[in-house]
Amino acid sequence: MKFKIRFLPSGARALVDRDTLISDAAKAAGVVIRTPCNGNGRCGRCNVTISKHENELQNGPENSGGRKEKNALKPDHMIVLACRTHVNADMCVSIPPDDDGIIASNDHRNIEIHDLTPIAAPMKCNANNYGLAADIGTTTVAVSVVDMNSGTDMYSASGYNTQGVHGDDVLSRIEYAHEGGTEELRRSVVKSINDLIDPFVRENDKRNNEKGLTKDDINAVYVSGNTTMIHLFLGIDPSPIREPPYDPVVKEAEITGRESGLHVNADAMVICMPSPAAYVGGDVTSDIINSEMDTDDGLSLLIDVGTNGEVALGNKDMMLVCSSSAGPAFEGGMRSGMMAKPGAIDSFKITEGRFEYTVIAGDRAKGICGSGLIDILAQLFIHGYIDKKGKFTDKTSIETIDGKKSLTIAEGVRISEDDIHDAILTKAAIYSASRSLIRNLGANIDDIEKIYIAGGFGNFINTESAIAIGMLPDVPREKFEYLGNASLAGAKQALLSSSARNRIGEVFKRMTYVDLSSDPLFSDEYISALFIPHTDFSQFPTYADHGR
Repeated sequence: MKFKIRFLPSGARALVDRDTLISDAAKAAGVVIRTPCNGNGRCGRCNVTISKHENELQNGPENSGGRKEKNALKPDHMIVLACRTHVNADMCVSIPPDDDGIIASNDHRNIEIHDLTPIAAPMKCNANNYGLAADIGTTTVAVSVVDMNSGTDMYSASGYNTQGVHGDDVLSRIEYAHEGGTEELRRSVVKSINDLIDPFVRENDKRNNEKGLTKDDINAVYVSGNTTMIHLFLGIDPSPIREPPYDPVVKEAEITGRESGLHVNADAMVICMPSPAAYVGGDVTSDIINSEMDTDDGLSLLIDVGTNGEVALGNKDMMLVCSSSAGPAFEGGMRSGMMAKPGAIDSFKITEGRFEYTVIAGDRAKGICGSGLIDILAQLFIHGYIDKKGKFTDKTSIETIDGKKSLTIAEGVRISEDDIHDAILTKAAIYSASRSLIRNLGANIDDIEKIYIAGGFGNFINTESAIAIGMLPDVPREKFEYLGNASLAGAKQALLSSSARNRIGEVFKRMTYVDLSSDPLFSDEYISALFIPHTDFSQFPTYADHGR
């Protein structure tokens, strides 16, 4: 028996079998409902409202009875989890407004390139010569369009990787690909990139502006990302990554614009940043190039804060790299989490018991982005609202919502003990990976001259907060340098500079991968880091008194 499903606000429809999950019905209708926990019902992020009214199935609730209900849920409407609820009747499914849209900017500025040597020349008689840099993160996709003739950054945009409907972590995507979903995941990430660049191309279309451009003016593409994301972009099943000997199917690749499916010139070269290992990808190669740590005499540490936490340690003579699964806690993965966009709490402090915070664009608080979450954890710990295990103390007034102990940060924005637990797992993975590389080299933290922090929200992390929770080492603050999205920046450098392209090849050959999964040092470090800031207070002298 089949049932009719109508999704709002898009109006998309599907005809599905009884007992089909609402999340699967959405896929059949071409509607995106994010399921960060891959359908385990744990994260609570796929809430939808269902109704079985015939008039709503046909027209939507705004046309039911001639008026739209506001701030009220009808008794016969139900809020359910799309990933756990089965279809057993014709129904109308309302999806909450999407807070994960495109963030774009048109800030024309010159990129600092000492040798402007574009990777491609204008094709045919067209003087326009644009390049596309793309960073495919597990959670977020970011792009930049650069004028390769002048070295000018014309446009940048970022948005969620829509592969997230199949889980927020790399292993969930690998599992889905193994079950036959490789092509679907490829189409999804290609669409994510095209959705980001299309508005710029449309805005500058030659039909409206003689000095504008079309997609045929984009003559080269450099794609950076972790190894799994690069495989899926190429339409290659990444399953061998998770099985011995854990080798990528491809480490380097170049295809054409036509083969990629991107909205660029069909003959454009599309180059993927080389990935040295299964869980250390081209994003780390790109980070290293952007930081220039590969040219220094002194020892530097690079930490890429993302869903797949990656770390590099080295100088001009050697380079160790590793990866640990950090998870999406700092990239909008918690229940009140969101990208750094209007409405996101991006900083937080407690003053005489009062919660004070800033919201991006000064809007009403809608959620918490990564920098805000790090501040919240640090402040709650420093002021005694949570203990070193991340549990709420009797100092704060908590409430139980859906069986979870939660603290209200702002109206409608809460943090639960589960959220705090996930954040502790994330910070522990990042810190212990760094410590493991340093110990594997036989060095100590004092030997490190520079610590580079990369990642989409890297520029906005409060150093003191990150140290207070045990995510970054407690060292002199002048050693830290924040790079922002170095993966995207490195891809732009590759488009514009032959010296950068030469260094990419040299760094790729020089990198030595350290497998943390079989490293006893990492196991010990990780367990010790599962507290705020750490079980070894001597590693965090600044905040040792708070943890005792």
